[in-house]
Formats: sequence, structure tokens, C-alpha cells
Amino acid sequence: MKSITAARAKIHFGEFLDMAQREPVVVTRNNRPVSVMFSLADLEDTVWAERARSAKAEGMIGATASSILIADLLDAKN
Repeated sequence: MKSITAARAKIHFGEFLDMAQREPVVVTRNNRPVSVMFSLADLEDTVWAERARSAKAEGMIGATASSILIADLLDAKN
């Protein structure tokens, strides 16, 4: 993971945004990590992954099992 100082991030904000599109970037102040910047795509991936973990923990079935169940239910109707 890359790192950038808060002062440099402020001065070179466009470069900072470009860096964060490629990988998360830690922002430091006084040689201490204070924040992290990452892309919106990374955030969406994280949110969907957490939703999938929660669904699994709650006993919901996965995509393959869902497809099989739906197909079986449709076949049973015919």
C-alpha cells in the first residue's frame, strides 16, 4: 500500500486521486497514518462482499443454489 503526506496530497490532489484509483493510499501527518483513500470501486466491492458474508451467516443460499431452486420450482409448476 502506498503512502503520502497530507501536505503532498493537498498540493498534488490530482496525482493523489490517480494513485487511489490503482490501490489504497495511506495519508500521514507528522509521520503517523491518519487516513486512507481508496477508489469507489474498491468501496463497492467491500460493501457487496460484506453483504454476501452477512447473507451467508443468516442462512441464505448462494447464486448457484438459488438458480437450481428456481429451476426446480418452475419445473414443478409445469
